Amino acid sequence: MRIKYGFHVLLMLTVFCAGAFCSVGYALNKEGSDDVNRQIKVFNVTLFAHADSGVINGSVPRREPCIKGYEFYYDDLDLVVSFARDDSVWRITTRNKKNSMFGIATGDSFPQAKKKILQSGFTQSYTPYKFVKDWCLFTLLVNEKNKVFGMTVEVLD
Repeated sequence: MRIKYGFHVLLMLTVFCAGAFCSVGYALNKEGSDDVNRQIKVFNVTLFAHADSGVINGSVPRREPCIKGYEFYYDDLDLVVSFARDDSVWRITTRNKKNSMFGIATGDSFPQAKKKILQSGFTQSYTPYKFVKDWCLFTLLVNEKNKVFGMTVEVLD
């Protein structure tokens, strides 16, 4: 009798823990994150990825705290990767000419970049340079010549 009761308790505990781990794993990614990450061509950095040693292309980052966690600054790569307190990437900002997001690269004209991001299913947000799609915010950094000099992709809460 006690063995049967112990087995049932162990079984229920196992099922509960498995469900908890699955729900935590699901929370680390959002629906459509694979599609978004396929469009981010920034040194193989993706949203929701977990922090590792931080070295990218031989570049060691400078770590700085931020409101949601911390950021790795890769000054020589013109790249900032922001991590949440759970060590997952929630924002990527690049000004590197070798990087692209959603087919947009540094040096593209703003009208050309806007057309590409709208074709990717985003809608213009509260400024002419911000675009949103579900949980994802995309921001174009545009100079006085109306050229893209950088971009940011981030996870909205």
